[in-house]
Amino acid sequence: MITRADPARDTGLQRLARLLRPYPGRGNLMMRCLITCTLVMIISLTLRVPFLALSLIAVFYVTQKNIVLSTLTGTLFVLGTTLAVGLSILTLKLTWEYPLLRLLMASGLFFTCVYLMRATKYGVVFFLSGLVIFYTQTFADMTDNADSVVRMILWLWVAINYAIILTLIVNLLFLPQEPVAQLRAELLAQLAEIIARTERLIRREPPPEALSAATIQEKTLMLQHMLAFAIMRDKRYRQDEAWHLAQISTVSGLYQMVQQLPAQPQADELVLAQTLLESCKRFAVSIAEDSAFSVNSTDAFHSTRQGTLVRMLESLAAFSHYQHVPAESPAESKENARVKGLVMNQTWCRFALKTLLSTLVCYFIYIAADWQGIHTIMLSCIIVAQSSLGSTAHRGLLRVIGAVLGSLAALLMVILVMPHIESVVGLLAMSLPVIGLGAWIYAGSEKISYAGIQMMFTFALALLESFGPTFELVEIRDRVIGILLGVLIATVFHRYVWPEREGKLFWTRVSSLLTALAERVKTHSPQAGAEIALRHALAGCQGIAGRVAMEPGWSADNRQSESEILAAQQVLGHLSEIIYQFEHLKAGQSENDFAVERQQAAERLQYCATLAETGEPTARVAPNTQGEAGCLQPLFNEIEQLNLSLRTRQTATERG
Repeated sequence: MITRADPARDTGLQRLARLLRPYPGRGNLMMRCLITCTLVMIISLTLRVPFLALSLIAVFYVTQKNIVLSTLTGTLFVLGTTLAVGLSILTLKLTWEYPLLRLLMASGLFFTCVYLMRATKYGVVFFLSGLVIFYTQTFADMTDNADSVVRMILWLWVAINYAIILTLIVNLLFLPQEPVAQLRAELLAQLAEIIARTERLIRREPPPEALSAATIQEKTLMLQHMLAFAIMRDKRYRQDEAWHLAQISTVSGLYQMVQQLPAQPQADELVLAQTLLESCKRFAVSIAEDSAFSVNSTDAFHSTRQGTLVRMLESLAAFSHYQHVPAESPAESKENARVKGLVMNQTWCRFALKTLLSTLVCYFIYIAADWQGIHTIMLSCIIVAQSSLGSTAHRGLLRVIGAVLGSLAALLMVILVMPHIESVVGLLAMSLPVIGLGAWIYAGSEKISYAGIQMMFTFALALLESFGPTFELVEIRDRVIGILLGVLIATVFHRYVWPEREGKLFWTRVSSLLTALAERVKTHSPQAGAEIALRHALAGCQGIAGRVAMEPGWSADNRQSESEILAAQQVLGHLSEIIYQFEHLKAGQSENDFAVERQQAAERLQYCATLAETGEPTARVAPNTQGEAGCLQPLFNEIEQLNLSLRTRQTATERG
């Protein structure tokens, strides 16, 4: 039986170890970051190109998991920095002699960029533009020489964009990661594990420990993400998207079911296992050669008996008959909806305004204190600004952690290593281990990746901005103070000025997922990728729940907030089990098999959907309907547990 992981029982060190563990592709991404950072440091120090820290952070952002994403990110960064530099020079040209007018014009451009950051699909372009527009205002405060300010702005453009181009070259020439090859390799890796477990069953060896449901879900979503990039890269994948979705669904289903192979197989089960083994090997060959897959007539096992091996064989037989039908994409309608929202959206306007206000407060503190070392105080406001209060708090926490780690590393290097450095080689030997650690963290989960970027950036700002040895500890102190103040001010604004909490959104998403589940239960022949879509929706709900738990003050408001978080975790656990149970229903059913029970399950799920969103269901469904089929009993049990959790949550809310 697949185990269900309980993250609440893990200690902090166990969770950290799980986030830092190696996995396929992580070392590759770290090496690409290290190679490019080494080249950038040598070039910048040799040719005296300023803003080395910005060049290095551009390397990190552009180095992605595959070539498609790296190219897209690099292109957007070039567009963003070019637009930002052009707007900055235009602002200074028109308002150089009028500081107040310069600040007002920069604020208007910044507001527009932050709004478009939320309103458009390519928000990173406007994120960079807003960041550079306000950052370049500090140049005008440093000197009265307009030529020097323009020269610094142009050098800023050069420092970022040459690093981007070099990063793209390294990603294309060294250790390239093609999304099509990544997808195929991961499919073959999962099939290899399926084959290995089946062979152990045939040899009557004890099976290895079953993977947790969370691990399996993570692998399934990873396949879906890889397919999305493969579709962007390869025209054939775009044409046969539905077929590839069906392929991923089949492999994921087999991967889940193989965890439940019997420990003591019977003689007839060994025959089935041998047939399954041969079919899986042919399936692996078809994936490796990108060819059609078919099963022999003897492989299609039709029987009324239940069992994991039967379901696995039927899953393979069902895929072998799947037709290549290009999937229709709703991208056009989504884009039209986004364009309509681009006209004016009150939530996005509020978000842009509070981000602007927090940035202006930081700017006035920077000017009033006349403290050049804390210029990072303004950058923190736009970097931390996210679409929800929980996301903002999470990004701020990672920024603080990364800044502290980077500053501590810089402090140790200044005291212990810097006095002994006499060449660029020594500087590289001192810096690359810290950059490598930052790259390893960055290549991990999104829960910690930004901490790696911030660690490297803070270290580089403290030690690599000058073209000679640095012994000033004041620089390290100033960077940390600027970051801490900026994060504090940004968090205060996002918490108390039009806070965007996601508690209500979570239950709306849960309701939508339950409605989709109800429709899926009633459908005998679903479209390709239907189960993956459900898993993706569940992962989205889990992400929202994690962000809600990160919202400042949720545990201090009242007991209702704490009960909401606990109820959310229980509901997500039941939803995961419901999806899992449904995916393992007998695949060989005819359209009329268990039709009544399917309808009953769908009605109960719809009842739970209404209860999740409003707390007042429109229809009452008897909690103990009779006549449930044996293979559907686990599904009904989990639905009843979900119903109980939702009612408990509603009772706690009413009492609160």
